[in-house]
Amino acid sequence: MQYVIIVIIVIVVLFLIGRELLCWYYKINERIELQKETNDLLRKLIEQKNESFSEGIIKSDHFALESQKIHVNQFDSKSIISKTIIIDNLEIAEMDFPNTMNWESAKKECESLGSGWHLPTKEELNILYENKQKIKGISNLRYWSSTEWDKGEYAYYDAYGQDFENGDQIKLMKNLNFSFRAVRTIK
Repeated sequence: MQYVIIVIIVIVVLFLIGRELLCWYYKINERIELQKETNDLLRKLIEQKNESFSEGIIKSDHFALESQKIHVNQFDSKSIISKTIIIDNLEIAEMDFPNTMNWESAKKECESLGSGWHLPTKEELNILYENKQKIKGISNLRYWSSTEWDKGEYAYYDAYGQDFENGDQIKLMKNLNFSFRAVRTIK
């Protein structure tokens, strides 16, 4: 009788362990299938986005996926500076560039507009912040400045930026993507 109870207990324990393993196996497979569906949806989203960029439709969203094949030169640089805003001795481009970029790329894109256009210094960027109600299309995002952070104790922070939601001037790593707008000095 004692052996029968032990055998029944062993069978119940084996059944419970087997059931747990089986449920675990199906849960893992279900998660893998959900991950595959998510990846497929993301691929489709990226393809649609790239198609819209290749058709010349540039949408102003501020998230970036590293796998996107977005080329900045697909926009017309004339539209960035077609109508400028002048505040004191600073001429400000009408629009932000359509894509967020790292510091080096943002600096090059501003300079590519020619005739004195550049990424604003942190002082010039603060003028933009103080006058953001007068400037069309300024978002409550972080913007790049051309002012580099010194390479001292905080060497991983490479350049200054400004948070246009609260006005804080902050140190940003140059390899991250942020918004930017070109300016030039009027003499």
